[in-house]
Amino acid sequence: MDPALLVTGVIVGFLVAAPVGPVAVLCMQRTLLDGRFVGYATGLGAALGDTVFGGLAIFSVAAVEGFLLDNRTAIQLLGGLVLVGLGARTFLVRNSRNPADKVVEGPPDHETLLHALGSAFVITIVNPITILAFISIFAAIRVSETTDGLLSSWIVIGGVFVGAAAWWFLLVSIASVLRQRFTDKGLRWMNGISGILILGFGVYALLALAWR
Repeated sequence: MDPALLVTGVIVGFLVAAPVGPVAVLCMQRTLLDGRFVGYATGLGAALGDTVFGGLAIFSVAAVEGFLLDNRTAIQLLGGLVLVGLGARTFLVRNSRNPADKVVEGPPDHETLLHALGSAFVITIVNPITILAFISIFAAIRVSETTDGLLSSWIVIGGVFVGAAAWWFLLVSIASVLRQRFTDKGLRWMNGISGILILGFGVYALLALAWR
């Protein structure tokens, strides 16, 4: 195994995941309101979505890439509507934190974790810009010239997952520390602000689509 390929994948995965977007806002909001376990599940869903796009980019799956790009309008419309709905729901829902959560935080039920993971995966996967980012970065650093087989390609993909997951783990860990400093009123304000931001991302996507 070539360690350089793994490191390359980790760096690319981290860089693609790091820009602030709706999933980052959602990840922080869920961590602050529902705890770090839900935040980690949200981040894992996003990391899986990034890894899927990374795999498509490195394997140059032309049919899938072509489908995503040819149907970019429909996908962007769906993504925008999902974000608008999620943002509105987030804004309208008012959560308060149990004071005991400041000391002890238990793992939530499996259904909650699966919902957090699945929703983050869907939001990530309906953004075709992500695959363009992977294609551009891989082309810029000439990954195709260094991956000479199936094993080396999977090493890079594994690195992408590790890098993306590392970013989300870092983000959730920071938000988890900040969570202890929020009062119930502060959490309600954060919930409202998060909803507005996610709603704003959705409206922006729809307006950009209409303008184009």
